[in-house]
Amino acid sequence: MKAIILAAGRGSRMGGGTAELPKGMMRLWGRPLLEMCVETLERAGFVRRDIGVVTGYRSDRISLEGVRFFHNENWEHTNMFVSLTKAREWLCAEPCIVCYSDIVFHENAVKRLMECGREFAITYYTGFLDLWRKRFSNPLEDMETFRLNPDGTLAEIGLRPQSEDEVQGQYMGLLRFEPSGWEKIEQAIRLPMKKSVEKLDMTTLLNHLISLGYPVYAIASEERWLECDNQEDIRLYERLYPNGGKKHG
Repeated sequence: MKAIILAAGRGSRMGGGTAELPKGMMRLWGRPLLEMCVETLERAGFVRRDIGVVTGYRSDRISLEGVRFFHNENWEHTNMFVSLTKAREWLCAEPCIVCYSDIVFHENAVKRLMECGREFAITYYTGFLDLWRKRFSNPLEDMETFRLNPDGTLAEIGLRPQSEDEVQGQYMGLLRFEPSGWEKIEQAIRLPMKKSVEKLDMTTLLNHLISLGYPVYAIASEERWLECDNQEDIRLYERLYPNGGKKHG
């Protein structure tokens, strides 16, 4: 099994913080987010040679020992899916855990994905509502739909909710793909979609798979999870969790 971290983006909402750094190299508790991602994957059982990092913007500023690097040279004009395809050789060969580079997560969430054995699976955070109320004056404005079927598969994700009832959890930016699932994705993107392949994000991809009848399994995670979207988030987390650098994940 491999792990792939998507770290190609600049993160324009970080403002001047990413003028010279990719978003994943922004510091929380004095440490680069990307470095903490790698360490969490290691605690879940991955060794560094089985961790890949897809770079793009300011790849020269990413320094990590022992990991495999992939590169999206067209990062400025493409979205996450294109970055993920740069690691196609891994995705075709064995199960892969995929994670974003701007999140803080617990190794148990990764272990659940590793053990689930599903073609398509994601984790979702159950404690999101309290976090969103701390981050936003009107939490619903920044929420996206996350609806589950009775069997625990995903019914809908990533759309504009009309009420909190349509948000049963928060997508964490952690996914699992089997090689057979990746083969289905490569077939699925040849069919009509709401976005072009170049602009395809992960939640739109998941909705596309659901519309084609493929089950996407959703696994609940109660352990702390944080999303670093802007510098206000970083200041908030350092205030809420002053010892977070020692306890991250």
